[in-house]
Amino acid sequence: MTDTNYRKLLLIYLVVTTAAIAASAFPAYSEALETALEKEPVTWLWRNTWAAVGLYSSLVIAWLIGLVGLFRFRRWGRSLSLYSTVAGLIAAPLAGPSLSSGLESGLYEASAYAWGGILALSYFSPVSARFER
Repeated sequence: MTDTNYRKLLLIYLVVTTAAIAASAFPAYSEALETALEKEPVTWLWRNTWAAVGLYSSLVIAWLIGLVGLFRFRRWGRSLSLYSTVAGLIAAPLAGPSLSSGLESGLYEASAYAWGGILALSYFSPVSARFER
């Protein structure tokens, strides 16, 4: 893995993640499914909007800062990206049920695979030496 290929993978990840977010703006599911989702119980986190906004805003900011650190091969970028990923996985169940189209699901899955690859390469490839400087 070269530095250039690593950065290309980061760019692919960003493109796929952006496409997934864009696909979320154009739901491709029925109103009946949306109505069914609205009938689901609201989690504690979403009943307290301030907590949800604070938690998820913090995670997004940490993700963005970590991503910049990965692009610049900073040791803190690698650590921050790993820790914010773990925090996001812990926080995910607090969001409760969600609804997504097949396209959204596919794009988010591809994004998650790319992110896992990026984190693995950051620690266990020739690129990891760049983070040690």
